Amino acid sequence: MKIYDNEPLAPHTTMAIGGKAKKYVEAESVQDLIDALALAHGESMPIFILGAGSNTLIHDNGFEGYVIHPAFKQVEWTPQTDGTMLVRIDAGANFDDVVAESCQRNLGGIESLSGIPGSAGGSLVQNIGAYGQEISECFVSAQAVHLDDLSMIELHPHNMAFAYRQTALKVADNPFIVTSITLRLSPFDADAAASRCEKHGFKRMALTKPKTASDFRKIVLETRKSKAMCYDKNDYNTHGVGSFFVNPIVSGVDAQRLNAASIIKNHKPMPSFPTEDGKTKLSAAWLIEQAGYNKGYCFKGASLSEYHCLAIVNRQNATCEEIIDFAKDIAKRVYLQFRIQLHPEVVYLTPQGIEPIPGISPEEAEVTGAPLRPNPLFL
Repeated sequence: MKIYDNEPLAPHTTMAIGGKAKKYVEAESVQDLIDALALAHGESMPIFILGAGSNTLIHDNGFEGYVIHPAFKQVEWTPQTDGTMLVRIDAGANFDDVVAESCQRNLGGIESLSGIPGSAGGSLVQNIGAYGQEISECFVSAQAVHLDDLSMIELHPHNMAFAYRQTALKVADNPFIVTSITLRLSPFDADAAASRCEKHGFKRMALTKPKTASDFRKIVLETRKSKAMCYDKNDYNTHGVGSFFVNPIVSGVDAQRLNAASIIKNHKPMPSFPTEDGKTKLSAAWLIEQAGYNKGYCFKGASLSEYHCLAIVNRQNATCEEIIDFAKDIAKRVYLQFRIQLHPEVVYLTPQGIEPIPGISPEEAEVTGAPLRPNPLFL
């Protein structure tokens, strides 16, 4: 276990933003993690678990507690008699490395998640997903440490409250720290992959049906790279947290209202996708563009990616405050334009702990207004 005092956190995140941690711990084993938690308890200091920092926005004043980085990364592959594969992954492992190996083994279940940066533990907490696939669909169990008594516990799907980009672990008072996850993967099914892409609005990704999981991974990576959604230290367009906002899910009535207005205004329907419960998922990127923001739109040191307007990036030494002000501006304009609230996907760490990003609410949009006048076609 390695402990550092007043460690700058910006270099440990893809957004490269944030102040210092009072204590920064590299836990090289589960026992190191437990020992670090015991130290934090003994000093009555708050705790934050930082994986790859790919979905975390850290306050400019840092964190007044222990930031613990799980650095244990073992992966075990166990074939099953039914033809499936159980893969147990330490929380600190790079999840995309696991996706790559699963595709080399021609296994399906996480191939659409190719190229998403982050650790295995963080991927579960976030319930990452892409192109119609989510990690929850192949989740079997997780080992975790209980924060109160530092005991080990096993979590199962019914403990997780899986939802769109959400789990029971993604809340400020979550008492569990994931140490490993176990997934069940099946042989890759090319027909199912193509069908899933078509169902979720990504038909173009399977125009030529992939023969193997590696073929499909290549398609996914090419698609993500075309949107600058694969981290590159030399390209500021990737210095963000991926999608800053989740795609909003609305009622059928709201979807019809917005679609009719889009046809009148743009002479074509808006992008939308049906959900399993009969509602409609909208494209947050489309809403942001329609509210007046183009790709590359600049806001002080921050900007939208030049490739995808759902990604807020650190263009030039942006501060956390500038990122938040930009996100607030976007959310307020979108609300005024569409009466649709955008919800941040990013985890926001303040000096005291995880908090909601302030100022992103319909009420504040109504009170403070926004530079753009509402478009009556969308009201």
